[in-house]
Amino acid sequence: MPNPKLILGAVVLFTLLCLVFIIGATSIKAQEIVINMKNMQEGDLLVDGVELKSPTKLDIHAIGAVLSHSEEMYAYAWIINYDTREPVWVLSDQDTKRYRGSKMIREYEGDITLPAGRYECYYFAGRHSSLGDINITINNFSDAVGWLERVIDDNDEDGRQYNSGNMSNLLFEIKATAGSFFKFNPVQKLQEEAIVDFSRPGDDYSERKGFTLKKDLALKINAVGEYSSSDRVFVDYGWITNADTRKKVWQMDKWNTSWTGGGRKNRGFVGEIALPAGNYLAYYVTDDSHSFGEWNTLPPYDPLHYGMVIYAQNEGDRKYVAPYEDTYSEPIIIQITQVGNNADRSEGLILKKETNLHIIALGEYSNSDEFVDYGWIENLDNNEKVWEMREDNTEHAGGTAKNRKFDGVITLPPGNYMIYYLSDDFHSYRNWNAAAPPDKEMWGITIYGAGKNFDPKSATVSNQIPSDSKVLVSLTGLGDDADVAKIFKLDTPQKIHIFALGEGKSGEMYDYGWIEDSHRNTVWEMTYRTTRPAGGAEKNRKVNISIFLDKGEYTAHFMTDDSHSFPDFNEAKPDMPQKWGITISKE
Repeated sequence: MPNPKLILGAVVLFTLLCLVFIIGATSIKAQEIVINMKNMQEGDLLVDGVELKSPTKLDIHAIGAVLSHSEEMYAYAWIINYDTREPVWVLSDQDTKRYRGSKMIREYEGDITLPAGRYECYYFAGRHSSLGDINITINNFSDAVGWLERVIDDNDEDGRQYNSGNMSNLLFEIKATAGSFFKFNPVQKLQEEAIVDFSRPGDDYSERKGFTLKKDLALKINAVGEYSSSDRVFVDYGWITNADTRKKVWQMDKWNTSWTGGGRKNRGFVGEIALPAGNYLAYYVTDDSHSFGEWNTLPPYDPLHYGMVIYAQNEGDRKYVAPYEDTYSEPIIIQITQVGNNADRSEGLILKKETNLHIIALGEYSNSDEFVDYGWIENLDNNEKVWEMREDNTEHAGGTAKNRKFDGVITLPPGNYMIYYLSDDFHSYRNWNAAAPPDKEMWGITIYGAGKNFDPKSATVSNQIPSDSKVLVSLTGLGDDADVAKIFKLDTPQKIHIFALGEGKSGEMYDYGWIEDSHRNTVWEMTYRTTRPAGGAEKNRKVNISIFLDKGEYTAHFMTDDSHSFPDFNEAKPDMPQKWGITISKE
């Protein structure tokens, strides 16, 4: 009779073996494919989303490509955190090995453990146009020759990018324990959560969208654009204005953005801005290259946010945001546009009360670090410049880098003003010597009444110096070999103010003015000792003084020599070139 204990032992052993087999079989099936990206074409950018329920180990298998003359990958995979938009893993040359002996095709097999949360997984299959911004170190002439040979030689597999054989090798595969994750569509998620969605714009894109905040609210902005380091300007960028006042409340700039991965020109902003209740307009523009899907260098780590996307800080705040349709058109006060070569245009403006003015001005900023086509505003009551186009208050206007644009709101007190615009002898409306800006018809200066509270009765336009101005003499904008004079009368003894610009050097004046009484006695003269620097070249000199004159008749004179005068200065022009000459006004 069989021993019951032996039978029981055999049963237990059999049961244990079955359990081991079942557990082993289960462990073999415990992993599922999370990400499976393959069969790429040149230029493809693939994205997929995964949410991890708990800390999870991810097994990664990735095959990419690197240039033989650079350590940078141009076909590679990466993972970013959905909430922070920061990369948590990037395929790099240092972490890879040769794939089947190829120097260019590289393979990675490894694992990472990520905390619970949402993640976006990307693969970019770069193409030849994606190499423009890759850093290549060349130390000597032989390095340069070798690099050119590798790039040009189409028979050298290491010097090429892809061919029909190795393109099919590229892949990005992630596996994880079954049930530890679920998938989501990142593009759909973005569209569902966005208040304003300017993501994935193409070349030559220009769009705006209005929104209303029903209460003071903090908004999250995720914006990525292109910064030209050579021109020191953004060429793909976004901004927000107050729709009622037309003042900018936020914009992308070099200081509030940082590098966002890929090409060095990729810069982005991720953060909050607090805005009061009101109506707003969001804008985003791009130039003619390096936009979504048309990368001429490697894309950023967060390519879905190339452009600008605005979110509410939390889902509960969305009810305080509504669409806004901007139907208001600002009234034009002064328009000096479509300005051609060698222009000297001006218009007078009388403001009866403090007024907000919205100015849009386009001009040319030369290689000599000064504007050569530009506008400014002068207060005629005190001969002070109250606004001008400068490098630091303008931005790239599109087209060639020297096209600059001012778009902003200024506030001026009541008074008499003159608006000026000057251009040099090339690169202007219909005479472009480089790429024109998109809104080329606006070349010049346009002044609008700013905001819905603007009172049209507060501003009067005059083609001449306002009749109630205190100006007695205006002999300005003088050219070479000038000899001009003007009589003025004083009914009572009084102070007069003299503002004069001229040329002087080494203690001697070459362009200068003076005042004579009715007996031809000189009562005042512009001397080198009484002048001060006027900006620009050292020989630009100015007088800005007040003197006392008796009642009577006087004659103001001004003379220039045969060079360095308005507008053909042979050295850097003064700060107020149109004032070259003499202006006399009542104190």
